[in-house]
This record gives sequence, structure tokens and C-alpha cells, in this order.
Amino acid sequence: MVVNGLRAAWIIVVLWYEVYTFDHVLHDCQWPDIEQPSAPNTRIAHVLVVADPQIADRRSYPTRNFLMKALSQFIIDLNLRRSWHSTINRVQPHAVVFLGDLMDNGRATMSNSEYNAYAARFFDIFKLRDLSMPTFFLPGNHDLGLGEDVSFSLEARSRYSSHFGPWNHKTTIGNHTVLFIDAIALVEEDAVRADRGYSYENWPAVAGGSVDFVKRFAAHEHASPTVLFTHIPLARPLGADCGLLRERGTIRQGYGLGYQNTLSNEASQFLLRLLGPSLILSGDDHDYCEYSHPLPFLSASGSTAVREITVKSFSMAMGIRRPGFQLLSLISTVPAMETLTQLPNSPPSLLDTPCFLPDQLGIYLNVYLPFILLSVVSLLAFNVHRTVLGGRKQAQRQPEVSLQSSRSSCRANDEELYRRSLGQSVTEDTDEDPMLPLPVTKSAGLAHSSKLRGRSSSSSHSWTFYLLGRRRRVSLSPPYRELQEVGMLRGFFSDVVDVAWPPILAFCVAAWCATHV
Repeated sequence: MVVNGLRAAWIIVVLWYEVYTFDHVLHDCQWPDIEQPSAPNTRIAHVLVVADPQIADRRSYPTRNFLMKALSQFIIDLNLRRSWHSTINRVQPHAVVFLGDLMDNGRATMSNSEYNAYAARFFDIFKLRDLSMPTFFLPGNHDLGLGEDVSFSLEARSRYSSHFGPWNHKTTIGNHTVLFIDAIALVEEDAVRADRGYSYENWPAVAGGSVDFVKRFAAHEHASPTVLFTHIPLARPLGADCGLLRERGTIRQGYGLGYQNTLSNEASQFLLRLLGPSLILSGDDHDYCEYSHPLPFLSASGSTAVREITVKSFSMAMGIRRPGFQLLSLISTVPAMETLTQLPNSPPSLLDTPCFLPDQLGIYLNVYLPFILLSVVSLLAFNVHRTVLGGRKQAQRQPEVSLQSSRSSCRANDEELYRRSLGQSVTEDTDEDPMLPLPVTKSAGLAHSSKLRGRSSSSSHSWTFYLLGRRRRVSLSPPYRELQEVGMLRGFFSDVVDVAWPPILAFCVAAWCATHV
């Protein structure tokens, strides 16, 4: 009963936390325009924003052995697949934006075939059923490498552009101009500009670089609001608050090998001044942050400040407990017979909201691990109880065996005295001493041993013989306690296997479905 109960409980737990919990958590995740009053000829573009999936490879955890690396990669990939499958089916967006750090080691030196397989794994995890859905990518520091290091590939940029598209580009979604800025190139060019003592106004921008792209865009008039996407967040004052949805800390300026936490103050002001965006969405930090930057002039939406949303990482392996993503609704009103991308009759509006995914690490540590310990203790206690109860039942049968043996021995002694009183020889062998007891057979030895020990000797062996005129007996009894311990451990491990295989099978089936369905 204990084994069957644990088995059923484990199957329910595995199915809930590996399959249904993702849909359950996302049940309340809805587009922010759902509460907006409907208006004639309203057009709404739904954009799903994903940051820092950073899929792992063999270089991701250098201190772990091969098996732990493979297990870590399998668990992270499985979590990403389940999160993506539940997200894309739940929200059904019109477009998807990835905010960089697509792969953990896209910048690393590797062969072309290895990079191709790495990128193919990314697209296999984040596959779309509707292949016509627009999907936009930004490069991150893990994709291109920031700065110079011997471990960074010189081919990282060309490989990225061949698989994911241009570094800087713009498009129109829902009557909004959407800009994608290569923040990695901007940081590197900004460092050179500052070292040479130039301001952005007189800096000869690198042709085709991020500064050149921004200047060329700002040189033309744009009537529609601008949404800026950048991998690296803009600068902000030290200790600036990120809001209640952040798990811990704040975004601080800093840099190191291959990364920089924020753009410089000069680069941030350069973007705000020339672009005047209505909304900024960034990544890289892995945790959620909301901050308002003051603008030097009114934006296209008539505001003197612009909100920047730093989107949570989509991965469970980025140091946060609740991964997430951002939903962006771009709303505009157009003539009834016109298309989504034409100029609006009324000013467009932007609405956004964050959504959070299950705490996968919490499931492993706070659900699976305690339940494993509970199962082990329950099965161990069950086997100890079963062994002790079996020993008591055996002990209750022993006095009956001993009593029967005593009665048989007494009956034999009475018959012997009766025959002696009639003058009959106790034995037909005249060479034996008549005062010695009869030779002890195996059954007699069993009875005698039972009477002396007060326990059943059904499993013991006794031999009687004569040596130097005296009767000798040798008895061998099996080590009951050792056999009981061996039986208990064997039963315990057998029960562990019986409890474990059904939920493991359920886990494998759920993993296969997440990978192939």
C-alpha cells in the first residue's frame, strides 16, 4: 500500500510540475490592451519580447565534469522548450523580438559546423508553427563578444548576421517605428570616441556602425512614435530604483571581460536626444527593471520622460528564480479599408506588461528534493516495520515448536524407563555402554536444541558422535540477524525501484512531448 501510494503521488507531482504548471502559471498572462475599450478601425499589433535565452553549450560550465555538463544542458534546454511552447501557444503574438544573448557562447572560437549546429539548436528550441510570423533579433555580448579577447572569434559578427540578420535595422509594426540598435558596437565605438576626445556632434562615425545608423535615422522626419530596442540598458543614476517586480538589487554601471552593465552617460544621452523614443526595451541584466529617463524635449507621444523596461531573462539558468518575458501592444486607428502599416488618424499608444514563468529551480529544490527524502524515509520505515513484524510472528511460533519437542523428549524417556524395568536392553548393540543415552538423530538433535535454546531450530543443523568414550554434538545455526538485515535492505531497494520507475517514465514522456510536439 505504501509503495502504490508513493508511486501514484509521484506520478501526479511529475505530471503537474512538468506539464500543467506552465499553462497554469501563464493563465493570467494577458495582453495589456485587453481592458482597452474597443474603437472603430482600431489596429493592435501584439509583440512578444524575449531576452537573454542564452542557451548553454559544452563551454558554459567549465568547472563541471562531462556528465554534469550534459545534464545541465539537458535540463536548461528542456525548461526553455516547455516555457516557449506554453508561451507561444498562450499569447499567440503577431511578431517576436529577441533582445540578444541568444547563445551563451556564440562569440567563442569554434568551427563553422559547430556554430551551425549551435544556431540550429536555438531555432529548434524557439521554433514557430507559423513560419510567416515576423521575428527580429538583436546581438548581445555573448553573441558577438565585447572588447578583445583571445577566446572571442573574429568570425562572430559574420556568423551572427548570416544566421540572425543585420546588427542595426528598423521596421514598422502597428504604425510604430521600431529601431534595433547594436549596443555592442555602440559601446566599442563610444570607447574609441571618448579616448580621442570627440563629442558625438563632431565624431566621424564609423560607416555602417551604430552611431552612423542613429544619425542617418535622425536626419529624417518621423511622424510615428519610436520604440527603441537595445541589448544593453541605458545609464541611470547610482542606486536608481527598479520597481517592485525586481527580485533583488538594481542596475549599476560597471564593466569587465566581455560585458558592460549599461551604456555610458554620453551614449545614453546621444540616443535619447536624437531618437526621442516613446518606449525603450532592453535586456542583458536578466532581472526586471523599470526606470524613466528625462527627455531634453517632448517626444512624439508628447511626454517629457521615456520609460525603459529591462526585460527578464527567459532562462532558468540566469540567476533569477522567476524567468519571464514582456508583452507589448502597439495600438493605432486607421481608415477601415487600409492596412496596419499606414499612417494613423489618431496618435498611437503603447501598452506593455511583464509575464513570469514557473520557478523551475524552486520546483527542484522545494518540491522534488523534499519529496525524494520523504519517499526514502517512508520506504525505509516501512521495510523496518515489515521486518520487525515478521520477526515477531516467527517468535510467536517458536514456543509451540519447543513445547512439542519437549513432549516428544519426555515420551521417549518414559518409554526407556519402562523397557529397563522389564530388563530389556536399551540398544541391541552390546558393545555400547547401557548407561549412555541413545545416539541422537537429526530430529532428536533439533528437539534438544529447541528445548535448550527456547527457539525454533527448523533451520539449524546438529550432528552427534562419540569421541574418546564421550558423546559429542555439533550444532550450526544460521545468522538470523544478518539474514534479516540483508532481507530488509533488499526489500528497501526493491521498493525504491518500484516507486521510481513510473514517475521517471512519466518525466521522460513529458520531456519527449516538449521536444517533439
